[in-house]
Amino acid sequence: MNRIYLAVPFVEKDEAKSFGAKWDGECKKWYCEKNNKNYKVLLEKWEINDTPIELIGEDREFGGNILFIDLVPSTCWFSNVRSCIHPKDWDRVRNHIYERTNYTCECCGINTKEDTTNGQLEAHERWNYDEENKIQKLIRIIALCHQCHQSTHMGLAGLRGKDEEAMTHLQKVKNITRSEACKERKESGIIHMKRSKYKWELDISLITNNGIETITPDAVNNRVKSNCDDEFIDRIPLPKGRCFISIDK
Repeated sequence: MNRIYLAVPFVEKDEAKSFGAKWDGECKKWYCEKNNKNYKVLLEKWEINDTPIELIGEDREFGGNILFIDLVPSTCWFSNVRSCIHPKDWDRVRNHIYERTNYTCECCGINTKEDTTNGQLEAHERWNYDEENKIQKLIRIIALCHQCHQSTHMGLAGLRGKDEEAMTHLQKVKNITRSEACKERKESGIIHMKRSKYKWELDISLITNNGIETITPDAVNNRVKSNCDDEFIDRIPLPKGRCFISIDK
């Protein structure tokens, strides 16, 4: 076979293209040909890692498989796992999450390979908030279709003008009335406001303890800031496996 497939993260696609990498639209993967003069460079930088992902210590029951509004404290905005993991390993992690559910949303049950009504599958982090010690700890990563993920992040959906769409989907999946959905949104908002009064440590030991490559605080800052508009992020490094994020508006 003349093609060698590569693990090129989306954020690095332009760099890979500059070395002659090509996109296979059918397989949805980048590849290089063996006669490419930059073959060794491409392989060294983006060789596919076939080592299986195993999230030892993950609680797959945490939060259940019920759709609910899960607002991240404003002092933790952009403090997500994706920002802290090397792009190549993030692709491995999320693909592991999708494959173990056979590309099925764990909340609404739609198979996103067979039915694209609710969009593609996305990885959502579920956190435990230690209110006493102010530690936000990653407990589980769940596979959600785009619509369920949007309803989970109801606040972000509102900022994007998608709140009505998110509320309607929440009602449909949970088989609840609009008043019940509004009550859930109000209650989640109260919890959000309470938690947003504090700065939280981010504990991603579920990731670091399983040999998944993370990136340096400076690199995290650059990735986070590239996704921001008006927010200014101040990230303070903490002990291994943790980082601290706050936002000054």
